[in-house]
Amino acid sequence: MASEYHYPYVLFDFDGVIADTEESNAHYLEQALNSYQIELTEDDRRKLVGVNDPRYLSDLLKKSGMDVSLEQLQAKRRELGNTYEDGEISPFPGAVRYIDHLRKSGRKTALVTSTSARLIIASLNRMHMTNLFDVILCGDMCRKSKPDPAAYLKAMALLGADSKDCLVIEDSEVGIRAGKNAGATVVAFCGSTVTQDTREADYQADTYDDFYRMNL
Repeated sequence: MASEYHYPYVLFDFDGVIADTEESNAHYLEQALNSYQIELTEDDRRKLVGVNDPRYLSDLLKKSGMDVSLEQLQAKRRELGNTYEDGEISPFPGAVRYIDHLRKSGRKTALVTSTSARLIIASLNRMHMTNLFDVILCGDMCRKSKPDPAAYLKAMALLGADSKDCLVIEDSEVGIRAGKNAGATVVAFCGSTVTQDTREADYQADTYDDFYRMNL
């Protein structure tokens, strides 16, 4: 259904919204965990999507028959590489065109992600997208992680935006809840290879073409 209101501020998540990274990220993490004889279950994978919380990883390490610290796991992950700097990464079809359309129409854009600044900047540089956002807020720039609304509230403050004027585009249950808790209208982007629970979102979009049809 088309909207008669154009939100002046549009805030994007990164993983699963700008680029389809979730499956690749899981692959790199599984490689690291396999080094310590830990196998991820489907429930483990589901809990890790859209979340940057070391408590989940600490719980996973308890499954190992070895005495492994979180620091050792992180070191192994760095050794094996990552999606953002080493893997194949590209924006979803239509993402760049849509963001460019928003900016040309005078609207402000932000990137709000749980992933670290180093990795996000590396990936944006690789995809030539760094200049498409007025604000970039990464996981290590905020003390609280999604589903807490802190990151979105901080991005809104940096934009000088009221939450009622903000449209948040998310793909994960925790991200959607963070956007809603921040007082924004939320669109669930469902174009990722990883299927998630998006029922709490206000709108649903399968492709970037859907945003034009919704006229948000």
